[in-house]
Amino acid sequence: MSSARPDTDLVFVVASADDPATETAATWADALAAAGVAAVTIALRTLPGRGGARIAALAARLDALAPRALVGVGTAAALAALAARELTTRRPAVVVSEHESLAARRRGAPAARIGAIRAARRYRHADVVVSSSHALAAEINAGCAVPASRSLVVPEPVPGLVPDGAERAARGPGGAERAARGPGAAPRLTVVVAGELTAANDPLRVVAAARELDRRGIAVELAVRPGGAQTEAVRRAAASHGIRIRDDDGMAGPGAVVVLGAGSTGFGAELVRAAARGVPAVAVSTALGVADAVVPGVTGELAVAGDAAALADAIVSASRIEVAGVDDWLARFAPASSARLLLRAVALATARTDAERTVPA
Repeated sequence: MSSARPDTDLVFVVASADDPATETAATWADALAAAGVAAVTIALRTLPGRGGARIAALAARLDALAPRALVGVGTAAALAALAARELTTRRPAVVVSEHESLAARRRGAPAARIGAIRAARRYRHADVVVSSSHALAAEINAGCAVPASRSLVVPEPVPGLVPDGAERAARGPGGAERAARGPGAAPRLTVVVAGELTAANDPLRVVAAARELDRRGIAVELAVRPGGAQTEAVRRAAASHGIRIRDDDGMAGPGAVVVLGAGSTGFGAELVRAAARGVPAVAVSTALGVADAVVPGVTGELAVAGDAAALADAIVSASRIEVAGVDDWLARFAPASSARLLLRAVALATARTDAERTVPA
Protein backbone atom coordinates (compact mmCIF):
# COMPACT_ATOMS: atom_id res chain seq x y z
CA MET A 1 0.00 0.00 0.00
CA SER A 2 3.00 2.34 0.12
CA SER A 3 2.60 3.01 -3.62
CA ALA A 4 -1.15 3.31 -3.68
CA ARG A 5 -2.96 4.29 -6.85
CA PRO A 6 -4.21 7.90 -6.79
CA ASP A 7 -7.91 7.06 -6.61
CA THR A 8 -9.48 4.20 -4.66
CA ASP A 9 -6.95 1.70 -3.36
CA LEU A 10 -8.60 2.04 0.05
CA VAL A 11 -12.23 2.52 1.11
CA PHE A 12 -13.32 3.33 4.66
CA VAL A 13 -16.81 2.08 5.52
CA VAL A 14 -18.48 3.91 8.42
CA ALA A 15 -21.96 3.63 9.91
CA SER A 16 -23.10 7.25 10.05
CA ALA A 17 -21.87 10.78 10.60
CA ASP A 18 -22.67 10.68 14.34
CA ASP A 19 -20.94 7.34 15.03
CA PRO A 20 -17.79 7.99 17.14
CA ALA A 21 -15.83 5.63 14.89
CA THR A 22 -16.53 7.94 11.95
CA GLU A 23 -14.25 10.59 13.48
CA THR A 24 -11.49 7.99 13.73
CA ALA A 25 -11.92 7.10 10.05
CA ALA A 26 -11.81 10.79 9.09
CA THR A 27 -8.60 11.29 11.09
CA TRP A 28 -7.00 8.30 9.37
CA ALA A 29 -8.14 9.50 5.94
CA ASP A 30 -6.64 12.95 6.52
CA ALA A 31 -3.33 11.47 7.68
CA LEU A 32 -3.21 9.14 4.70
CA ALA A 33 -3.98 12.00 2.31
CA ALA A 34 -1.06 13.95 3.78
CA ALA A 35 1.14 10.92 3.03
CA GLY A 36 -0.11 10.73 -0.55
CA VAL A 37 -2.53 7.82 -0.08
CA ALA A 38 -6.03 8.56 -1.36
CA ALA A 39 -9.01 6.99 0.35
CA VAL A 40 -12.77 7.12 -0.16
CA THR A 41 -15.24 7.01 2.75
CA ILE A 42 -18.71 5.48 2.41
CA ALA A 43 -21.30 6.08 5.16
CA LEU A 44 -23.87 3.30 5.35
CA ARG A 45 -26.65 5.67 6.32
CA THR A 46 -26.27 7.56 3.03
CA LEU A 47 -26.97 4.41 0.97
CA PRO A 48 -30.50 3.57 -0.22
CA GLY A 49 -32.63 0.88 1.35
CA ARG A 50 -32.28 -1.01 4.60
CA GLY A 51 -30.84 -4.35 5.63
CA GLY A 52 -29.95 -6.52 2.66
CA ALA A 53 -30.83 -3.79 0.17
CA ARG A 54 -28.32 -1.45 1.78
CA ILE A 55 -25.64 -4.16 1.72
CA ALA A 56 -26.32 -4.67 -1.99
CA ALA A 57 -26.02 -0.90 -2.56
CA LEU A 58 -22.68 -0.93 -0.74
CA ALA A 59 -21.48 -3.84 -2.90
CA ALA A 60 -22.48 -1.93 -6.04
CA ARG A 61 -20.48 1.11 -4.89
CA LEU A 62 -17.50 -1.13 -4.22
CA ASP A 63 -17.71 -2.69 -7.67
CA ALA A 64 -17.69 0.80 -9.17
CA LEU A 65 -14.67 1.86 -7.11
CA ALA A 66 -12.82 -1.48 -7.33
CA PRO A 67 -10.66 -0.93 -4.23
CA ARG A 68 -7.98 -3.39 -3.17
CA ALA A 69 -9.08 -3.12 0.46
CA LEU A 70 -11.90 -2.00 2.75
CA VAL A 71 -11.58 -0.86 6.34
CA GLY A 72 -14.83 -1.29 8.26
CA VAL A 73 -14.52 1.17 11.15
CA GLY A 74 -16.74 0.21 14.07
CA THR A 75 -18.91 -2.88 14.53
CA ALA A 76 -21.86 -2.02 12.26
CA ALA A 77 -19.60 -0.84 9.44
CA ALA A 78 -17.28 -3.83 9.78
CA LEU A 79 -20.16 -6.31 9.58
CA ALA A 80 -21.55 -4.49 6.53
CA ALA A 81 -18.14 -4.53 4.83
CA LEU A 82 -17.80 -8.28 5.39
CA ALA A 83 -21.29 -8.92 4.02
CA ALA A 84 -20.90 -6.63 0.99
CA ARG A 85 -17.57 -8.22 0.07
CA GLU A 86 -19.43 -11.47 -0.68
CA LEU A 87 -21.53 -9.67 -3.31
CA THR A 88 -18.70 -7.94 -5.16
CA THR A 89 -17.26 -9.03 -8.48
CA ARG A 90 -13.65 -8.82 -7.30
CA ARG A 91 -13.44 -9.54 -3.60
CA PRO A 92 -11.38 -6.83 -1.87
CA ALA A 93 -9.43 -7.47 1.29
CA VAL A 94 -11.34 -6.53 4.46
CA VAL A 95 -9.79 -5.01 7.57
CA VAL A 96 -12.09 -4.85 10.59
CA SER A 97 -11.34 -1.96 12.94
CA GLU A 98 -12.92 -2.44 16.38
CA HIS A 99 -13.00 0.26 19.07
CA GLU A 100 -15.45 -1.02 21.69
CA SER A 101 -15.65 -3.99 24.02
CA LEU A 102 -17.83 -6.72 22.53
CA ALA A 103 -18.11 -8.55 25.85
CA ALA A 104 -19.56 -5.47 27.55
CA ARG A 105 -22.12 -4.98 24.77
CA ARG A 106 -23.35 -8.53 25.15
CA ARG A 107 -24.65 -7.39 28.53
CA GLY A 108 -26.21 -4.22 27.11
CA ALA A 109 -29.27 -3.21 25.11
CA PRO A 110 -30.75 -5.67 22.56
CA ALA A 111 -29.32 -3.89 19.50
CA ALA A 112 -25.85 -3.84 21.07
CA ARG A 113 -26.11 -7.52 22.01
CA ILE A 114 -27.10 -8.51 18.48
CA GLY A 115 -24.15 -6.60 16.99
CA ALA A 116 -21.71 -8.20 19.43
CA ILE A 117 -23.04 -11.70 18.74
CA ARG A 118 -22.79 -11.18 14.98
CA ALA A 119 -19.25 -9.84 15.37
CA ALA A 120 -18.24 -12.93 17.34
CA ARG A 121 -19.41 -15.07 14.44
CA ARG A 122 -18.20 -12.96 11.52
CA TYR A 123 -14.90 -11.29 12.51
CA ARG A 124 -12.96 -14.50 11.93
CA HIS A 125 -13.73 -14.08 8.21
CA ALA A 126 -11.89 -10.75 8.00
CA ASP A 127 -8.42 -10.74 6.50
CA VAL A 128 -7.12 -8.69 9.44
CA VAL A 129 -8.74 -7.35 12.62
CA VAL A 130 -7.23 -4.26 14.21
CA SER A 131 -8.10 -3.13 17.73
CA SER A 132 -7.60 0.20 19.48
CA SER A 133 -6.00 -1.39 22.56
CA HIS A 134 -4.18 -4.54 23.60
CA ALA A 135 -6.94 -5.57 25.99
CA LEU A 136 -9.54 -5.27 23.24
CA ALA A 137 -7.35 -7.30 20.87
CA ALA A 138 -7.08 -10.08 23.45
CA GLU A 139 -10.86 -10.06 23.87
CA ILE A 140 -11.42 -10.32 20.11
CA ASN A 141 -8.81 -13.06 19.70
CA ALA A 142 -10.54 -15.18 22.33
CA GLY A 143 -14.18 -14.24 21.75
CA CYS A 144 -14.18 -14.09 17.95
CA ALA A 145 -11.70 -16.89 17.18
CA VAL A 146 -9.39 -14.49 15.34
CA PRO A 147 -5.84 -15.93 15.28
CA ALA A 148 -3.01 -13.75 16.54
CA SER A 149 -1.47 -13.78 13.06
CA ARG A 150 -4.44 -11.74 11.79
CA SER A 151 -4.92 -9.54 14.85
CA LEU A 152 -3.05 -6.24 15.25
CA VAL A 153 -3.20 -3.30 17.64
CA VAL A 154 -3.42 0.10 15.95
CA PRO A 155 -3.47 2.90 18.55
CA GLU A 156 -6.43 5.25 18.29
CA PRO A 157 -5.41 8.36 16.32
CA VAL A 158 -5.72 11.42 18.57
CA PRO A 159 -5.41 14.67 16.57
CA GLY A 160 -3.23 17.57 17.67
CA LEU A 161 -0.92 15.76 20.06
CA VAL A 162 2.59 16.14 18.63
CA PRO A 163 3.32 19.15 16.42
CA ASP A 164 6.78 19.35 14.85
CA GLY A 165 9.79 21.59 15.30
CA ALA A 166 9.72 24.95 17.07
CA GLU A 167 6.02 24.80 17.88
CA ARG A 168 6.50 21.52 19.72
CA ALA A 169 9.44 22.92 21.69
CA ALA A 170 7.49 26.05 22.63
CA ARG A 171 4.34 24.28 23.69
CA GLY A 172 5.84 21.29 25.47
CA PRO A 173 5.13 17.53 25.29
CA GLY A 174 2.05 16.77 23.25
CA GLY A 175 1.95 20.21 21.67
CA ALA A 176 -1.11 21.38 23.64
CA GLU A 177 -1.22 24.29 26.06
CA ARG A 178 0.02 22.76 29.30
CA ALA A 179 -1.43 23.21 32.75
CA ALA A 180 0.80 25.02 35.26
CA ARG A 181 1.54 22.50 37.98
CA GLY A 182 4.40 21.14 40.04
CA PRO A 183 5.04 18.14 42.28
CA GLY A 184 2.85 17.63 45.33
CA ALA A 185 -0.87 17.99 45.95
CA ALA A 186 -2.69 21.23 45.04
CA PRO A 187 -4.79 23.03 47.69
CA ARG A 188 -7.95 22.36 45.65
CA LEU A 189 -8.62 19.47 43.28
CA THR A 190 -10.55 19.98 40.06
CA VAL A 191 -12.00 16.65 39.02
CA VAL A 192 -12.55 16.85 35.26
CA VAL A 193 -15.25 14.41 34.12
CA ALA A 194 -13.87 12.76 30.97
CA GLY A 195 -16.06 12.61 27.89
CA GLU A 196 -19.71 13.40 27.42
CA LEU A 197 -22.16 13.02 30.28
CA THR A 198 -23.60 9.72 29.07
CA ALA A 199 -24.26 6.37 30.72
CA ALA A 200 -21.36 4.80 28.82
CA ASN A 201 -18.90 7.16 30.55
CA ASP A 202 -20.60 6.75 33.96
CA PRO A 203 -20.12 10.34 35.19
CA LEU A 204 -22.19 9.64 38.31
CA ARG A 205 -19.36 7.37 39.47
CA VAL A 206 -17.02 10.36 39.19
CA VAL A 207 -19.46 12.52 41.19
CA ALA A 208 -19.46 9.85 43.92
CA ALA A 209 -15.66 9.96 44.00
CA ALA A 210 -15.74 13.76 44.35
CA ARG A 211 -18.18 13.36 47.22
CA GLU A 212 -15.77 10.92 48.87
CA LEU A 213 -12.93 13.42 48.50
CA ASP A 214 -15.10 16.10 50.08
CA ARG A 215 -15.98 13.72 52.94
CA ARG A 216 -12.25 13.31 53.57
CA GLY A 217 -11.88 17.07 53.94
CA ILE A 218 -10.25 17.63 50.53
CA ALA A 219 -11.40 20.77 48.71
CA VAL A 220 -12.84 19.63 45.38
CA GLU A 221 -14.87 20.88 42.43
CA LEU A 222 -16.13 19.21 39.25
CA ALA A 223 -15.57 20.35 35.67
CA VAL A 224 -17.92 18.94 33.03
CA ARG A 225 -18.46 19.20 29.32
CA PRO A 226 -21.96 20.66 28.69
CA GLY A 227 -24.44 18.31 27.07
CA GLY A 228 -25.21 14.61 27.32
CA ALA A 229 -28.15 12.51 28.47
CA GLN A 230 -27.00 12.46 32.11
CA THR A 231 -26.35 16.19 32.43
CA GLU A 232 -29.24 16.87 34.79
CA ALA A 233 -28.58 13.74 36.84
CA VAL A 234 -24.95 14.79 37.30
CA ARG A 235 -25.95 18.32 38.33
CA ARG A 236 -28.52 17.05 40.82
CA ALA A 237 -26.07 14.57 42.35
CA ALA A 238 -23.37 17.22 42.68
CA ALA A 239 -25.78 19.77 44.16
CA SER A 240 -27.10 17.26 46.69
CA HIS A 241 -23.56 16.84 48.03
CA GLY A 242 -22.65 20.52 47.83
CA ILE A 243 -20.06 19.95 45.07
CA ARG A 244 -19.47 22.95 42.79
CA ILE A 245 -19.60 22.34 39.01
CA ARG A 246 -17.71 24.29 36.33
CA ASP A 247 -18.85 24.22 32.70
CA ASP A 248 -15.41 24.14 31.09
CA ASP A 249 -12.60 21.66 30.49
CA GLY A 250 -11.14 22.48 33.94
CA MET A 251 -7.56 21.71 32.96
CA ALA A 252 -6.00 25.14 33.40
CA GLY A 253 -5.34 24.93 37.14
CA PRO A 254 -2.59 23.08 39.02
CA GLY A 255 -4.99 20.70 40.76
CA ALA A 256 -6.78 19.22 37.72
CA VAL A 257 -7.22 15.45 37.34
CA VAL A 258 -9.18 13.97 34.43
CA VAL A 259 -11.34 11.04 35.53
CA LEU A 260 -13.13 8.51 33.31
CA GLY A 261 -15.82 6.65 35.21
CA ALA A 262 -16.56 4.01 32.56
CA GLY A 263 -16.50 0.43 33.76
CA SER A 264 -15.79 -0.81 30.23
CA THR A 265 -14.27 0.96 27.23
CA GLY A 266 -12.26 0.10 24.16
CA PHE A 267 -9.68 2.82 24.72
CA GLY A 268 -9.98 6.28 26.33
CA ALA A 269 -8.72 9.08 24.08
CA GLU A 270 -9.63 11.73 26.69
CA LEU A 271 -6.95 10.26 28.97
CA VAL A 272 -4.28 10.66 26.28
CA ARG A 273 -5.41 14.23 25.56
CA ALA A 274 -5.04 14.97 29.27
CA ALA A 275 -1.42 13.76 29.25
CA ALA A 276 -0.73 16.03 26.26
CA ARG A 277 -1.94 18.94 28.38
CA GLY A 278 0.28 17.86 31.30
CA VAL A 279 -2.75 16.80 33.34
CA PRO A 280 -2.82 13.41 35.10
CA ALA A 281 -5.74 11.06 34.48
CA VAL A 282 -7.59 8.34 36.37
CA ALA A 283 -9.63 5.43 35.05
CA VAL A 284 -11.06 2.19 36.42
CA SER A 285 -8.70 -0.74 35.87
CA THR A 286 -11.55 -3.04 34.80
CA ALA A 287 -12.36 -0.78 31.84
CA LEU A 288 -10.06 -2.82 29.57
CA GLY A 289 -8.67 -0.43 26.95
CA VAL A 290 -7.72 2.31 29.42
CA ALA A 291 -4.55 0.36 30.22
CA ASP A 292 -3.21 1.59 26.86
CA ALA A 293 -4.30 5.19 27.56
CA VAL A 294 -2.74 5.62 31.05
CA VAL A 295 0.80 4.89 32.21
CA PRO A 296 0.42 4.39 35.98
CA GLY A 297 2.65 6.67 37.98
CA VAL A 298 3.66 8.62 34.85
CA THR A 299 0.50 9.98 33.18
CA GLY A 300 -1.99 9.04 35.89
CA GLU A 301 -3.34 6.12 37.89
CA LEU A 302 -5.71 3.19 37.45
CA ALA A 303 -8.19 2.70 40.27
CA VAL A 304 -8.20 -0.89 41.51
CA ALA A 305 -12.01 -0.88 41.53
CA GLY A 306 -14.88 1.33 40.46
CA ASP A 307 -16.20 2.27 43.91
CA ALA A 308 -15.99 5.82 45.22
CA ALA A 309 -13.22 5.06 47.75
CA ALA A 310 -10.92 3.40 45.19
CA LEU A 311 -11.46 6.20 42.68
CA ALA A 312 -10.81 8.85 45.34
CA ASP A 313 -7.57 7.10 46.33
CA ALA A 314 -6.44 7.08 42.70
CA ILE A 315 -7.37 10.75 42.23
CA VAL A 316 -5.32 11.81 45.24
CA SER A 317 -2.36 9.75 44.05
CA ALA A 318 -2.63 11.09 40.48
CA SER A 319 -2.87 14.69 41.68
CA ARG A 320 0.72 14.44 42.93
CA ILE A 321 2.08 13.42 39.51
CA GLU A 322 3.90 15.91 37.31
CA VAL A 323 3.27 14.61 33.79
CA ALA A 324 6.48 15.13 31.82
CA GLY A 325 8.83 13.35 29.44
CA VAL A 326 6.04 11.53 27.61
CA ASP A 327 6.57 12.77 24.05
CA ASP A 328 7.62 9.37 22.71
CA TRP A 329 4.60 7.73 24.31
CA LEU A 330 2.25 10.40 22.94
CA ALA A 331 3.74 9.99 19.47
CA ARG A 332 2.19 6.50 19.28
CA PHE A 333 -1.23 8.15 19.10
CA ALA A 334 -0.35 10.83 16.56
CA PRO A 335 -2.55 10.42 13.45
CA ALA A 336 0.44 9.94 11.12
CA SER A 337 1.89 7.18 13.31
CA SER A 338 -1.48 5.46 13.72
CA ALA A 339 -2.17 5.68 9.97
CA ARG A 340 1.20 4.08 9.17
CA LEU A 341 0.31 1.11 11.36
CA LEU A 342 -3.11 0.91 9.73
CA LEU A 343 -1.41 0.75 6.31
CA ARG A 344 0.66 -2.18 7.56
CA ALA A 345 -2.55 -3.95 8.49
CA VAL A 346 -4.02 -3.18 5.05
CA ALA A 347 -0.85 -4.46 3.35
CA LEU A 348 -1.06 -7.69 5.35
CA ALA A 349 -4.74 -8.07 4.41
CA THR A 350 -4.17 -7.47 0.70
CA ALA A 351 -1.21 -9.85 0.65
CA ARG A 352 -3.43 -12.53 2.17
CA THR A 353 -6.17 -11.91 -0.41
CA ASP A 354 -3.70 -11.88 -3.29
CA ALA A 355 -2.23 -15.17 -2.12
CA GLU A 356 -5.69 -16.76 -2.04
CA ARG A 357 -6.32 -15.60 -5.62
CA THR A 358 -3.16 -17.29 -6.87
CA VAL A 359 -3.96 -20.67 -5.31
CA PRO A 360 -5.03 -23.08 -8.12
CA ALA A 361 -8.66 -24.18 -7.99
